[in-house]
Order: sequence, then C-alpha cells, then structure tokens
Amino acid sequence: MGKDTLFSKINSERIMKSGMGMLQRSGGILGLLSLLWVVALALPKDAHAIPSYARQTGFACDICHTVYPHLTPFGRDFKTHGYVMDTAECVKASGNAQMCGVDINRIPMVSARIVSMWSNQAGGNNGIVPRGITTAGQGFMSFPSGYNDTETFNLVADSSIYFGGKIAPNMGTFLEFTGIDDEGGSLGLGAVDFAVTAPDTTLGGKSLVYGIRGVDSVFTGDPSNSLGMWGLTSQLMGMSTHNTLYDPNRAMVEGGELYGMWGNFNDGGLFATIGFYHPTGSQTSGSFVQGNIAGSGALNTSNVDVAPRLAYYFPAYNNIYAEIGASGYFGKEGMIAPTATTFGNYNDSYYNYAVDAQVQYIGDKNLAELFAIYQGQNDNHFYGQDMYSGTDYGANGTSVQRNGFGLSADYYYQRTYGVYVKYLYQSSDKVKDINVSGAILGLSWYPVENVQLMIEQALYSTYNPGLAQYGDTSLAASDFNVTSVKLEFLF
Repeated sequence: MGKDTLFSKINSERIMKSGMGMLQRSGGILGLLSLLWVVALALPKDAHAIPSYARQTGFACDICHTVYPHLTPFGRDFKTHGYVMDTAECVKASGNAQMCGVDINRIPMVSARIVSMWSNQAGGNNGIVPRGITTAGQGFMSFPSGYNDTETFNLVADSSIYFGGKIAPNMGTFLEFTGIDDEGGSLGLGAVDFAVTAPDTTLGGKSLVYGIRGVDSVFTGDPSNSLGMWGLTSQLMGMSTHNTLYDPNRAMVEGGELYGMWGNFNDGGLFATIGFYHPTGSQTSGSFVQGNIAGSGALNTSNVDVAPRLAYYFPAYNNIYAEIGASGYFGKEGMIAPTATTFGNYNDSYYNYAVDAQVQYIGDKNLAELFAIYQGQNDNHFYGQDMYSGTDYGANGTSVQRNGFGLSADYYYQRTYGVYVKYLYQSSDKVKDINVSGAILGLSWYPVENVQLMIEQALYSTYNPGLAQYGDTSLAASDFNVTSVKLEFLF
C-alpha cells in the first residue's frame, strides 16, 4: 500500500481500535549504553520520532514522521488534533451517574533523548581562533543539538525528557524538559504545548478542526513544523533585538494560540492561527546584539504581542505533498537601554514577517524533502552596541532592518540512509553582528530504530559573530568551520 493511500485510510479512520499489541519491555541490561541499545531495538520499525506517541497510538513512528522532526500529512493531523488519537489500551473508570467517565492511558507518556557528539573547529593559522574547541554560536546551524564550547567530545552533549500524549478526550500535550549535559547543565523547561480541541465538525462540506493551545514559544502548534521549535527558523540566530518570534531556543514567551484547519492535509486545506504572547524575563539574557540587556533594572514585559499565521496545503499528487504559508509578528516591549542609563525605560515597537514553503515526496522506498523560508524584521528603536563595527546606538536609538533566508533539503532511502544540506543566510544593514551565511552538509544513518548517526560539515562564508568575539575583523569566516559526528538515541 502506498504512503498516500495509507495516510488517507488512517485519516478517515482516525480513532480506529485496531488492537495493536503493546511494545515488549526489555530487561537484563548491564550499563547505560546497553540499556539504550536494547531499548532502541525494542521500538517499532522505522521509528524516528518521539516514541511515547507511538506507544500511545500503536502506530509506527513513520506514520507521523518522514524523518524527525518533519511531519507527514497524518502527523500534521495528529498534531492539529492535540496529540489525542488513540489505539492504545486504556483503563476506563466510570464514576456515578453525575460524573463523566475517565480514560487513563495504560502506557507511560514519557520519552527521552540523548545526544553524544564529537566536534572539531578548523581554527586559523594565526593562532587567534583555536583549533578543535568550537566557539561563538555555531549551534544555530546544527540540529538537534548545538555545539558545546569547551569540549571536543561530549558523551552527553544534549538531552531531553518528553512528556507527551493524550491527557483526556480532546486534550493533549507535548512537554520537553532539557538542559542536562556532561558540562554541568541542569534540567529546565524547554517546550510547552498544551492543546484543547473541539469535537470534529464540518463547514461548507469540508472538515473543520479547531482549538486552543497554551505554549511557551511562537507558533509551537504550527502543523507544517516550518516555524516554532522545530523549523528552519530555529536554526537562524536572533532576528529580533528582543529575541522574539523566530528564535525560540534563545527566548521564551508565555501565550496562547487560537487555530483552525479547514479541509485536510491530503485533499487540500487551509490552516490559520493567531497567537497572543507575553515576553518573559529570559528576554534579558545577553547576546552579540546587546539591545535586550536590562542593565541594573527590571525588564518591562507588560505588553502582549500578536502573531497571525496562514498556510495552504495543496491536494496530494503522486505522493507529493506541498505547502505555502505566511506569518507575522507585531509587538511592543518595554526596555532598558544598556549603555544609555539616562534614557532609562523606553518602548520599542517592532514587526516580523515571513513566507515559507515546503515540498515532500513520500514514497515506499524514496523520501525527498525541500523546505524554505524568508523572514524579515524592523525595529523602530534599537538601543545597543554593534560589536563587529564598534557602532554604539545606546545614546540615540535607530531603526534597524534585518532579514534572513533558510533552505533545507534531504533525501533518504528506506528511511535509513540519508543525505541533507542546509543553507542559511541572515544580515542587517546596520547591526553587523548578526551577519552570517553558510551551509551544512550532512550524512545520516539509522543503524537501528530510533538511533541516528550524523556526520556534518559546517562551512561559513560569513561569520561576523565569531569575528566580533575575537575583536579581529580580518579573520576568515572559514576559521569557524566545524566538523562533527553525532549519535542520537530516542527511546
């Protein structure tokens, strides 16, 4: 059966009770590596995703994902429905006549991810940029984990604990706790997506799914995964003075998203959402763009920012699925000028905009994908210092325009052997610190289910953050090129 037929079948029988068997538990394991290996072997065939969802639904992970974190049409439907589709065994406990029944998943909703990594920075012959140890912000080019900046090899370079799945009928969640590594990192909240969906209905003869989500980053609920935590935009560096919108790994927000999907992801449909976000105190963290440092005072985050999103999913044709979308972000934040204390508190209004597109070919053996996004931003009042050029805007504020472009393509054979390439470009007419362009070339292999081995080469053509860090703009961007080998476990 072709993938498109399978997606259509599952989509039309969304809550089918197929009685799929539970996963067998593994035992008799000595040592952490043996534990990881045996658990990985116990996971479903072609399972390249968050396994707790597979355990909940009974579906293999490649029903929802092409290659994690990219989604199939059914995976988008699963996300739009708030992670509640269910074929797993449940304990049904009904109360008295005045109380509703309660469904309790018998299968744990917990998954985990561990990434081990070796990395090596090219360095320069001048001895200024070190060899081996990676520096500055190379992590913006790397998924799923950034390059650490003190070690060449990290047994635990990055890790996450996921809690995801059905909480109750029409209510589900995706939670990530991350931060533990072998450099002393501590566990913290990484991502929040709490969704409540209305019962399915129709409008104009087409299906309509709608609901509300509570999130801690912008467009977390986007079913294309082009934006938010998992998209190309998470690979771009801070496009906002205040680290909002497209850089969720640098700044968190608190907010909600109202969304709806009219139609479906196989036969054509329109997705719309509007988000309302309140920036959090993490916005005060320092960066090369220093306009968001709060100085000795408190950051005023009383304003609510608004972000609309609209995306159209074309009808499938010969295993080809395509999407095109647009989004924006409009906000106003209270700030404290870091180098111009006489100005004290001030307000900066700003807006972001983006267009994105993707095409996927999902065959029985061959998988090919292309993702692209362009984004721009205007800050009406930027207060800060450009470390690359030495220009100080802390005394007068200025209007700053920025833009960025991301392109990612991959090919996999039997979801096992793959190659991928990413191209990323971002620039500003005035704040030169963020000017970066370069490419990632990668090889990927899944030797067993939910274990991925990646070999990457990052090649920079422009890398102003690193040059500013060392205070020498005559350095070559290629001095910051990085070779890395990553081993990722998901179980």
